[in-house]
Amino acid sequence: MRSVESQILVEGPVNAAPLTGRSAFDEVRQTLARLENPEEAFEDRLHVIAASSMMSHGVDVDRLNVMAMLGLPLTTSEFIQATARVGRRWPGVVFVLHKIGRERDASVYRSFESYVTQSDRFVEPIAITRRSRRVLERTLPGLMLARVLQFHEPNAGRSLYRASQVRKYFADAGVTEQSERDALIACLDIGSTLDAPLRDDVTTWVARFFRNLTDPSGTYESAADLCGGLKPMQSLRDVEEQAPVYGAVER
Repeated sequence: MRSVESQILVEGPVNAAPLTGRSAFDEVRQTLARLENPEEAFEDRLHVIAASSMMSHGVDVDRLNVMAMLGLPLTTSEFIQATARVGRRWPGVVFVLHKIGRERDASVYRSFESYVTQSDRFVEPIAITRRSRRVLERTLPGLMLARVLQFHEPNAGRSLYRASQVRKYFADAGVTEQSERDALIACLDIGSTLDAPLRDDVTTWVARFFRNLTDPSGTYESAADLCGGLKPMQSLRDVEEQAPVYGAVER
């Protein structure tokens, strides 16, 4: 922000605003609103945003078209995310100013063209365990619905979207609780001795699915309703129970 005041030598005012982790939420909201709905007069608009890494995610403003990046972020994924904030609708340009005294910046500088064109190959893997009971709980509904729609529906030759259609097809085709349980266990490759708790979870979940399927008093409409409280994930960010957010209403 100080550099904007002293180093940009143009006539007229240069309006700047910060977007950092220290910015108050109301200030962030106001700044984004001004960027998305700029003032009529050009001299009244925001011209420069001084931002930290908080800009790397979720800031989708079409007006942002030039970025000066002072030093490389610590990870390639953050470099990709940050530079993607400009040129989202119209062409944009990013100037990367390397802090050449840092070993990482110097190394990337020597092969910068290859680093940019092949940056997806340098994205660091995410640390995650595949044998997580919590992950299994979140993904089982999607796996079961995938079997219904991608495996059983082609065999049935008709839609299996509704719970009643799934019920009739399973009865006619002889699809049982045991067969679906075994198919899911084979798909997940959890057949070892150490995976016994995961197999127990699959057994319990499939039993609940078939209990809902065969419940004569159930009011389940779609196949997804048979999964119970947890529906198939629609986003990789859908990892916790969702909470409604209400905005204040001015009266």
